[in-house]
Amino acid sequence: MPNKHINEFLDYYTKLPNPQYAVLLKGKWGSGKTHFINEYKKQLYKNQQKYIYVSLYGVTSYDEIETKFLETIHPKLYNKKTIFAGRIAKQVLKGTLKIDLDDDGKIDGNASLQIPNFKPEDLLNTKDYILIFDDLERSGIKIIDLLGYINFFVEHQSYKVILIANEEELEKRKKYRKIKEKLVGKTFEFKTNSSDAFDSFLSELKNERRLKENILEKEKSNILELFKNSKANNLRFLRQSLLDFERFYDEVLISPNKKKEIIKDILYWFFLFSFEIKRGNKEVLDLLYTEREPNLSLLFIFKEKKELTSLDKYKLDDNSDVIIPIVHWKEILINSNIQKDEIEKALENSKYYIDENTPSWKKLSYFDNLTDEEFIILLEDVFKRFQSNEYKDYKHFKFISSLLLFFQEKELLDIEFEKLFDLIKINFKILFDEKSLNMEDIYYIKNRVITDISYENIAYFESENFEKLKSYINEVLEEKKILKQKEDSEKIILAIKEKDTQILLDLLEGKNDVRFIDYKNIPILNYINIDDLFNALIKTDGLTMHYFGGILKDRYYQGKEILFEEEIFLKKLIKRLEDYVSKNRGKVSSYNLKEQIVKNLEIALSNIEEIKNANN
Repeated sequence: MPNKHINEFLDYYTKLPNPQYAVLLKGKWGSGKTHFINEYKKQLYKNQQKYIYVSLYGVTSYDEIETKFLETIHPKLYNKKTIFAGRIAKQVLKGTLKIDLDDDGKIDGNASLQIPNFKPEDLLNTKDYILIFDDLERSGIKIIDLLGYINFFVEHQSYKVILIANEEELEKRKKYRKIKEKLVGKTFEFKTNSSDAFDSFLSELKNERRLKENILEKEKSNILELFKNSKANNLRFLRQSLLDFERFYDEVLISPNKKKEIIKDILYWFFLFSFEIKRGNKEVLDLLYTEREPNLSLLFIFKEKKELTSLDKYKLDDNSDVIIPIVHWKEILINSNIQKDEIEKALENSKYYIDENTPSWKKLSYFDNLTDEEFIILLEDVFKRFQSNEYKDYKHFKFISSLLLFFQEKELLDIEFEKLFDLIKINFKILFDEKSLNMEDIYYIKNRVITDISYENIAYFESENFEKLKSYINEVLEEKKILKQKEDSEKIILAIKEKDTQILLDLLEGKNDVRFIDYKNIPILNYINIDDLFNALIKTDGLTMHYFGGILKDRYYQGKEILFEEEIFLKKLIKRLEDYVSKNRGKVSSYNLKEQIVKNLEIALSNIEEIKNANN
């Protein structure tokens, strides 16, 4: 019991007849000072020692303090009808308080006679009260004046006074130390007793589902270990986290089909992240607030070892995973929004609920829990399916490939790397040829989703050979992207021929569809056949020219320097159009080309030149 000596000294101090000094209990906010004094108050009450407890939080006048005195000493007098605002403490203690019972603004000299069971001598009997002032540093009264006020009780009235404060804040005030030396005779630094506080906080729970007995008491040591490692040192964080977990448990984990293992793992992560969030861990907050793949779990963090180095103190391992996607942790712990259906779906899809209906690849992904015989059977099944190219989804295919490459590298799959890698490459090509894969979906995954590192909330299996596969996939996708750009460049020409201005806008300015590949930031014009574009422009109508020219005029500005690669193309195009216009004067098409295309191209080229000069 780290604060036993404080308790023992206070017992000694409160029995002194005239100590002539106050006792200060100091500690940081949330260290448990108030919790300690609340427990000590129970002890005083048990020993029939009277006390007055006053929190000075937000108090700005002595009248407020004195009113709190009366509230404690004479609760029957404490209401709007009976209190004529406490005057000064000396009046209260000397029994000179006057009362206005009929609310007429006049003092009633015999008012005490109208109070049932009231004895005039009770008003004088305050001498044996112990005064406890909490939150000293949070008072709105100047600390010098406040301590001088309190000193009156100690020096002139022989009161025993206990002060509770975060002294680090008080020491920032002028002349604090000087008056402290006059008032305070003993100072104790409070040591956080998280174990006792934990037990006390559990008593505050509703406990309608026996969470206290079934879970929290059994996990006490683990939760307190997390609290200690977090270095939060604020018991309010512990209390709030316990209350929050009770709500989460009652909403999600109370179901009878929830296994003990999953509850234990979720509890671990719940408290770890709760403590870190409450103490303002920037890495954790950045993780939760960064846009990520919706179903991303936490496992990748500890496999990559690139994020959350501030959590190294917990000595986490690669198997530390609770399967709840990060996006849900943010909702649970920051927004207090428990999305029960989504969380249930994620949990049901986790390793904790593997059964006979679970596909082989998923069982195999938790291979470290398998027997040798189970592993062989599952691996044979997955490999056979992979040979038949059954895994059609891009991320599913990538996950299975990572799994097989990992097993091959760890000598758990008996096949030569070159043979396995050739099989993967062949299957990948076939998926494109049969159109099971398309560039739009992969573009979305690789460029619009923040992280492509998992499938169905299970992280890809990292290995040296998987790095080779990722490089190969990137090369293939780059080739596919170039082909896609050539195809889309032809769509631009076709849109001009067919006078489809919406397609032009979608391709060159983008549209509100993350799965659609657009070229507002990609130099697509370099892939256009200039002869085909020229022929399409001279034959289209003025409205289409207006749209196309306007798009090009507004395409090039600061921050879009990558598009400046199209400058040479633009110069070639304007030269072709100017030659045509000069040879075909008097035609409406020539007029439109000059006004809608040529002039806008000149503006575009001028913008490019101006920005390039400014950047040099």
